[in-house]
Amino acid sequence: MGPPTWLYYFFALVMLAVAAYCIGLVVISLPLRQTAGRDVDVAHVFMGVSMAGMFVAHWAFGPNALWELVFGALTIWFSVRTLQSLQRFGWHVPHHAIHAAMSFAMLLMYWFPMGSGAGRSVSMSMAMGASSAKLDPGLGLLLAMAFFASAIFTLASPVKGASHHGRHGAQAVGSPGSGAVGTLERVATLPWLEDASHVVMCVGMGFMLILML
Repeated sequence: MGPPTWLYYFFALVMLAVAAYCIGLVVISLPLRQTAGRDVDVAHVFMGVSMAGMFVAHWAFGPNALWELVFGALTIWFSVRTLQSLQRFGWHVPHHAIHAAMSFAMLLMYWFPMGSGAGRSVSMSMAMGASSAKLDPGLGLLLAMAFFASAIFTLASPVKGASHHGRHGAQAVGSPGSGAVGTLERVATLPWLEDASHVVMCVGMGFMLILML
């Protein structure tokens, strides 16, 4: 017996909440001309919307091929950004690397949509047109553990906001405006809140991968 239905709805709602929050971050970054972390926010929007449809079948929309194209492009983007960061700053673990892994995991969820066991009840819409191949349990578990580890590392890290902006270099961040709007912008861009969205995404994605095993 798999997890109760309400748990799937809970994760779906949380994924949509993260997506909505990251849409807000993208909107805020435009007038401030702040590009650092925008790619992560955009990726989280796509991941949140897509995963909500995986947890709750009737919330899914769009052809699988379109989502595969989106996450394939994001995988390439973050992989290139990882290499660029290594070339620029030397050996370290770039924050782009975990997002490349997350984008790749989203691809796997569309390539191998249905595993055996509890995951079969998550989103039957994903099985349409899919092959009978199953996700390799070792790879799925490795990715899930990597995401859980990233969530723990992010919570424990003294450098808040690194999950979105990285640890190297100064950010060219504009100043939020004054008044109620400016206050809202300052609250939305709090580094620990940005980290929280990453933690939630990692936990949700890790949980989905485990369901697919």
